[in-house]
Amino acid sequence: MKKISTKIILTALICSIMMSLFVGITGIRRIRPVLEENARDYLYEKVQVYSSSFNESILTYEATASNLYQVVNNTLVKARLEEPGYIEEYVNTILRPIVQTIARDTRECAGVYVVFDHEFTGKSEGIWAGLRNGQLVNSLPTNLAGKSQNDPSAAFYYNAIKAGGPNWSEFYVNNANQEVMTFSIPIEFDGSYIGVVGADLSVGALVEQVQGLQLYDSGYAFMLNEKFDFIVHPELDSSTNLAALEDGIYAGLVDEIKANKLGLADYSYAGSDEILAYSQLHDGKVIVLAVPTEEVFKEMNTTITMILVIMAISAVLAAVISFVAGKRISDPIVYTVDLLKLTAELDLEDIEETGKLKAYLERPDEVGDILRATGLLRKKVKEVIMAIDKTTDNILENTSSLTTAINETSQSINAVAQTVEEMARASMGQAEDAEEGAVVLNRLAESIKVAVENSRIVVESSEKAQRISEEGAKSMAEMVDRFRISNESSKDVASKIDSLLEKSQSIGTILNTIINISEQTNLLALNAAIEAARAGESGRGFAVVAEEIRKLSEETGEATRSIEDILKAIQVEVENTKKSMDVSQEALDEANVTLEKTNEAFEQIDTAIHLAIDAIGELGNRLNIVDGEKEEAYESIENISSVTEETAASTEELSASMEEQAAIMETISGNTNNLAEIVDVLEELVNRFKI
Repeated sequence: MKKISTKIILTALICSIMMSLFVGITGIRRIRPVLEENARDYLYEKVQVYSSSFNESILTYEATASNLYQVVNNTLVKARLEEPGYIEEYVNTILRPIVQTIARDTRECAGVYVVFDHEFTGKSEGIWAGLRNGQLVNSLPTNLAGKSQNDPSAAFYYNAIKAGGPNWSEFYVNNANQEVMTFSIPIEFDGSYIGVVGADLSVGALVEQVQGLQLYDSGYAFMLNEKFDFIVHPELDSSTNLAALEDGIYAGLVDEIKANKLGLADYSYAGSDEILAYSQLHDGKVIVLAVPTEEVFKEMNTTITMILVIMAISAVLAAVISFVAGKRISDPIVYTVDLLKLTAELDLEDIEETGKLKAYLERPDEVGDILRATGLLRKKVKEVIMAIDKTTDNILENTSSLTTAINETSQSINAVAQTVEEMARASMGQAEDAEEGAVVLNRLAESIKVAVENSRIVVESSEKAQRISEEGAKSMAEMVDRFRISNESSKDVASKIDSLLEKSQSIGTILNTIINISEQTNLLALNAAIEAARAGESGRGFAVVAEEIRKLSEETGEATRSIEDILKAIQVEVENTKKSMDVSQEALDEANVTLEKTNEAFEQIDTAIHLAIDAIGELGNRLNIVDGEKEEAYESIENISSVTEETAASTEELSASMEEQAAIMETISGNTNNLAEIVDVLEELVNRFKI
């Protein structure tokens, strides 16, 4: 068996190690999700900031091109496009100052242009203006005559034409050797495209900004076009598509970006797990921030190492402290155990007080309390043993005289108990006779009480039936009046339905008149249109009016026919309602006759109930007289029975008490003998102690 000092040391050491492990593991488990959550929040906020910045530039250029488009659309006289020299005059007098101002005032502007289709003059007409090293420059746009629509140098013009509306281009290098992306809007006239308005956004700074993003130590950013081709990436170029990369393992990410537009995802690239934050820009491109997961937890690994070192140091310190503390606690306990072993061997002799024992006894802690309590226990046990020894001698002297007195008392109690038992049997017979008479009279009393109660219930039920009959008669009278009112209302409704039928027929006549008028108006409008056509250009306005009149006439005719159909349906419903009202009127007349007969029946029921109540009341009075007389007889029998039962009970109690006393005396006699034996055993036990 291990010593208590060893147990104390092991317990303290295990508790210390367990606490260190608990704190360390809890800290590690808490740090990891917190770091991951912080990294995700950081990336989410970062991608929102950059996408907002890029979207601001995109929206600015869309607004710039849209404003320029509105200027062209409002100032260009499209009917003069084929007039020689008009486009050049329009560009020089109206467009040039506007385009130059827009190019000068637009941030990061690589160029603003308006280009007209070369089909009008045989070459591309328009203007292009932009900033070069802070200086405004302008020139003619690239001539598209003879160029294919698929020619990259003509994409600035044909992209919008192919898209059939506003369009953002991919990144490309323009004729000025600048990397740009263009927002262009086609100019439309009579279903054909006559030119394009566009604005070039310089993307060099944007690309540098994406490439220069610092995310932790090795995090990076990249950008995808709306087809998810890479356009900015540390390693990949536009020939690589995200959905097809590495046998399509990123197809799920593509679907997620399409569905959510903004969010976070976890994917692996080049054997490294990464946290991705993505945001789809206004023009369909996507910016993505990527950070290796191991980099997020790099600081956590350092923290874990520190925690493990601290845990090891704590375990060593706990072992040393536990050893010292264990010895201080265990030595006095071992001494106390030896002392208790002497006590267990019934050795209560005084122990020599040494310096070591004195030091233990003077300790103020629980160990000192245990040792002092052990010494006090030995002292008290010794005093108790000595007192028991003296007491056993006194008990032996008194036991013999007590035994003699108990035997004499038992004989006297047995004689008295026999006499009392005979008296109890006689009292019980008398009590049974009185009780039987009380039971018979009680049954009679119960029967009378039930009869009285039944007569009262019958009276109450009859009175209730009378009230119900009166209320029924009253309700029948009210129902007759209401049926009379309902009959009159039904007749009034029938009269109004007849009137409504006549008026609906009048409305039908009016609608026929309106239809005839609309047909005549339609003919007149047709004639007017024919006359206006004959009049040529001068009658064009009148022809428009005549056409509108014809349309209104046709709409009036159609609406009138719809009203006529609805009116016919209403007339059918009115006729059906009239038939139903006639049937209802006949039913009401028959109901009135039935109600009159029912009212007479209620009056006869009321008379019969009055006679029944009088007869039942007389019966109740006579039952009350019988009920009062039977109570006196029942009370007399009950008094006799009570007195007899009390006498019998008292006798039985006395007999039982005497038997109890006899049994007690026998028990006392037996206990006295047992006591003598116990005293002998106790004296033997006391002799075992060393005092």
